[in-house]
Amino acid sequence: MHLRRPALVLVWLLIAGGTGVAHGSANAEPGMCHPAELFVADNSDSPGRDEPWLFELPAGATLALNGAPVSGSVLVDGVFWSDEMQQVTIERAREFHVCAVDEPALHAAAEAVRRQFNQQAVLTFDYPTEDARDAHATLITVPGIDFARFRDAFIADEAAHHQLLGGSVTTTVDPALILVTRNSDLDIARRLVEASGGDWATAVIAYGDREIVR
Repeated sequence: MHLRRPALVLVWLLIAGGTGVAHGSANAEPGMCHPAELFVADNSDSPGRDEPWLFELPAGATLALNGAPVSGSVLVDGVFWSDEMQQVTIERAREFHVCAVDEPALHAAAEAVRRQFNQQAVLTFDYPTEDARDAHATLITVPGIDFARFRDAFIADEAAHHQLLGGSVTTTVDPALILVTRNSDLDIARRLVEASGGDWATAVIAYGDREIVR
């Protein structure tokens, strides 16, 4: 198990085709913001087709204009528990790496994207600016986990439904499982990782705060 301190790389998002430049808010100046993660469903994705203008670019522009400029993103396959439907749902999502001034700015950016794309919820993870011991959540990344195995393990784990709420596996050549949990649920996360065929000893853990923006 390793601890991660992400390096901050601020890249301003440029929108091609004359739709404008997303400069971010006046408050989101270099050196004044810190890294955070934002997870949102990407229902526009079509397998085998690269059409970032359908979701990735407009969502990135909205985040930047609302004070959370994007430094990168990755497409993931997600498994989530829906309280409304009382069942597990499977959907494509995107993890955005953003730079936010503070938690209110991150919340506002997440809410703007949620409304724009009519999402039920958007998950955020805010890395701490001070002592990580004050953080109440963890972002766990475990390499080498197959999506199908994670999906089956999550479906079979009722405690994970209600405590972890879901998880994602990157669609990259070398897939990795991503979980965002409360510190008190690390035992459930470890059980789920091992049931998915992962090695907990290889987990990279970052501490911070999470919010589900509904």
